[in-house]
Amino acid sequence: MSEPLTTSFGHIVRHRREALGLSQEELGAKTNLSRNYIGMVERGETNPTLLVLHGLARALSTTMVSLIGELEAGTDIPDPKR
Repeated sequence: MSEPLTTSFGHIVRHRREALGLSQEELGAKTNLSRNYIGMVERGETNPTLLVLHGLARALSTTMVSLIGELEAGTDIPDPKR
C-alpha cells in the first residue's frame, strides 16, 4: 500500500514529466531507470533514494529543492517541533 508522501511525490513527478511531454520510457532513459520503476515512483509504490531524486530532478530540468518544495507545500507534513 502506498504512503501519502510517496503518492504525492509520484503525482509531482508524473505532472512534471507530462508537462515536458516525456513518456515514462523517455524519463527512464534519461535517468537510467526502467519504465517500470518510473511507474512505481509515479504510483507511490516506492520511496526513491537521494540518488534517484537527483536523477529525476536533472531529467525533469529542475532541482531536488524544487521537487521537495512542491511536495512539502502540497502535503500536511507534521512539524517535528510540536
